[in-house]
Amino acid sequence: MKAQPNEPAPGRPEAGSHRSAQHEGTPVNAPLLELDGVAVRYASRRTAAVEGVSLSIEAGRTLGVVGESGCGKSTLAKAVMGLVPVTAGTLRFGGRDITRLTPRQRLRAGISMQIVFQDPQSSLDPRMRVRDLIIEPLRIAGGATAGVAEALADQVGLPRDALASRPHEFSGGQRQRIAIARALAARPRLLVLDEPTSALDLSVQAQILNLVLDLQREHGFAYLFISHDMAVVRHLADTVAVMFRGQVVEQGSTAEVLDAPRHAYTQELMHSALSGQDTGAVETTT
Repeated sequence: MKAQPNEPAPGRPEAGSHRSAQHEGTPVNAPLLELDGVAVRYASRRTAAVEGVSLSIEAGRTLGVVGESGCGKSTLAKAVMGLVPVTAGTLRFGGRDITRLTPRQRLRAGISMQIVFQDPQSSLDPRMRVRDLIIEPLRIAGGATAGVAEALADQVGLPRDALASRPHEFSGGQRQRIAIARALAARPRLLVLDEPTSALDLSVQAQILNLVLDLQREHGFAYLFISHDMAVVRHLADTVAVMFRGQVVEQGSTAEVLDAPRHAYTQELMHSALSGQDTGAVETTT
């Protein structure tokens, strides 16, 4: 059951508890990730893909970003990760301005965030064995790799004999577990989860979502969870931001936004979710 406003979800400490304070350099109650007026514009488009987005996530908490296809959710995720340039606004991580840092610069600076994409098959090198895929981020960072793949396989529910295989030998759910293990190898404080279950069967979705929740309880990760599935976001998120045509049109606690939506677009999304209909894409590029 989802927590009511100002009430912690089962198994999750409130913001400001020991888990939220466990990472040095982030004061209790201070946002781990802050976006202030962030915009992303592509030269090939007349309108901004993301425009004036201001959001924050505290350590150990989950922010769900929802909206239909083409609303800018995935562009926002890429901007947070430094995969597309921010053309206006500011990104801060642990109080530090990271707006103009490239992914490589972030790695050298110890900015600990990782992303898990929607399609693990396209994000995992098919030529590499699972063991090498998992520990590759550590090798790039110059960290010790001994025993790491085995420990992470145990954490995400992969048999250790899977480490000698390649991604194409696994189901979609198992490949997503590999992708999650790879993301965990770098010991992130924030995980960006970009539609991580939408390509999976319903039963496998539930397994991956439960894994994500268990990992958060154990390690205190913050999650930026991108999804168009309102039921999944209700299950996972502490707070929700609704995007429409590149802008955040409503945000607040999950209960506030999903149970009593104020913006007409959020109301339409909830009506469509309840009726099982698709509102259709507004734009063709995310």
